[in-house]
Amino acid sequence: MLKIGRSEDTIIIGLLGGLIGTIAMDVSNLLIFKAGKTETLYGHIAGGLFVAPYRTKRRENFILGQLAHLGIGSLWGIPLVYTLKKTGKDHYLIKGAAISMLSLGTLIGGQKVGFLKKFRLTKTYYSAIWNHLLHGLVSSQAIVMLANPTMIKKTNARERDTSFSRVKDSNIHHSLDT
Repeated sequence: MLKIGRSEDTIIIGLLGGLIGTIAMDVSNLLIFKAGKTETLYGHIAGGLFVAPYRTKRRENFILGQLAHLGIGSLWGIPLVYTLKKTGKDHYLIKGAAISMLSLGTLIGGQKVGFLKKFRLTKTYYSAIWNHLLHGLVSSQAIVMLANPTMIKKTNARERDTSFSRVKDSNIHHSLDT
């Protein structure tokens, strides 16, 4: 990591952070699937974007779905890195969890409108919540570690209070001038 350095390219940092989070999510999903606590893998779900749901169990369609899942998960890192750039890296894990819940919402929304096959078992929804939270936590941690420290600033209470008081003072001076 020290030899490579840290990047300031927002899109690349977002994609890499999202990819790292997606890999962690897929490993967790595989372990939960092998333990019998979920009914499907994310490669099967994402494969449903390209082929009929009954065909996602085929190896070639699963691989296609897995590649799509890695790509989609990587893309979710981009709004996360922009959120961190705009709001600072304080409480970055909570921000990552929030973005990942948005991604879970899109998955469930895709199921509701018929783009994706619905889960049959409640335990699969619990697994999806855990896996998406893991994605957000790992992605946000990876983004903070990969990004140049000047790219995502750490905000603190004093900086927020100072900027607020500057705005408040400028409004007072402006109103006194008129």
